[in-house]
Amino acid sequence: MAYFQSASLSASKRPELAHGETILMQQAHIGLYEGKKKLPQYQDGVCYLTSHRIVYVDNIHPLEYSIEIGLNIIRDIESYNGFLRSSPKITLHLDTQNIPIIENESSWACSICFFMNKASEDKCQLCGVNKQTNESIPITSPDTEGSSTCGVCTFINHPSMIQCEICGADLRTEKIPKEPIQSEIRLSFRSGGHTQFLQKLKNVLHTRPWEKVAEPVANTSNSRGFGISAIEDRIEKTTLETNETMADAFQDLDKLMSKAVEMVKLAESISNKFSKDPTQSNSELSTLKTYLLNLGITSPVTKDTAGSIYHQELAKELSDFLGKIFKQDDEIKALTDIYCLFNRASGAALISPEDLYKASQQFEPLKLPFRVKRFPSGLLVIHSMNMDDNRIAHRIVNHVKDNGGHLSALLLSDLEHLPLTVASEQLLVTERMGLLCRDDGPTGLMFYENLFSQ
Repeated sequence: MAYFQSASLSASKRPELAHGETILMQQAHIGLYEGKKKLPQYQDGVCYLTSHRIVYVDNIHPLEYSIEIGLNIIRDIESYNGFLRSSPKITLHLDTQNIPIIENESSWACSICFFMNKASEDKCQLCGVNKQTNESIPITSPDTEGSSTCGVCTFINHPSMIQCEICGADLRTEKIPKEPIQSEIRLSFRSGGHTQFLQKLKNVLHTRPWEKVAEPVANTSNSRGFGISAIEDRIEKTTLETNETMADAFQDLDKLMSKAVEMVKLAESISNKFSKDPTQSNSELSTLKTYLLNLGITSPVTKDTAGSIYHQELAKELSDFLGKIFKQDDEIKALTDIYCLFNRASGAALISPEDLYKASQQFEPLKLPFRVKRFPSGLLVIHSMNMDDNRIAHRIVNHVKDNGGHLSALLLSDLEHLPLTVASEQLLVTERMGLLCRDDGPTGLMFYENLFSQ
């Protein structure tokens, strides 16, 4: 485990990506080996291959046993296709010179006086005996365990002694090498996906995207030149660069996807300029935030990258997305609205309504903070875990009291910023709980507080 580091996860138990990092593939039911040694706590998890690293997220204890290893220390890879009950494996040969190995030893105990010394000390600070390491262990006689017999006078010395206490002769020692740190990591594929993972790993090791340093944003305020003409030149240069970036990105779909991160940065910079300008209207800012939302998912989950765990990974990505658009913990949205918003944010990686429904069904098994609910009419909605019928009913009763004792679906829709169908279903739920009563008259369906229930 010397080359692994702890991985940071999002609320949906997916790896948090660094700037410019994208997920290339994810594969379920992966086991880890260090050399030929099986790592017992890392035998059933999801392995994420990104443009910068390989991340293992355990299925049972994701927060405790989630680790990562950088692609920059992989020297070579080997593939084993499996045989009979042996699963396919990918062996990663690591370059041990690229990273430092951190030793866990912070102190050592003297073998003579058992005094605890600092790890940096070579001799005991109390008795002066040299620090005993695994590299050099004195030869012991076959009949005396834990001793070192002098070859000159046959005196039995303590194992830590380098010279004989009687005659001063050097005690013979033999070199016992330390157990080498394994520089091989094996990924065991228990449920397929070995070939696709290997191909993508070879491609990313060939292109080495982690070595590409993002170009810093030019700071026009520090550019040379003075006066109005210099300011106009800088503005013109920035405009030309922006136009070239947008024209290059929209030439074809592949270039658009490859420049997604750059486009998001550009949109965010425009948003910051708009927010600092008091002359811009709220409608313009709202439109720009909508465009930012459309560019929000730079590494969408696809069936090609996720394979057999597509709906589980889609559920995690959907959970992260809902965490951004749900402003309050008691918000509720129709599944059809979520479908439109999520597809707009996914760019070209569109999903079908069936895939969205199956992904939403994985919220509860994966212990994600959202749930899908079906009303008696068949309407499907997604809400947070804190939202339930009692909380809905309590809010609606308060709206009835604040509105003069009556409430319609249209008014509730305006107050809660809900679709009309969702507002109608919430009123019907509150009515079935006995808190409201209805009046279906010429002006439409109106709900009143049920005073008899009090």
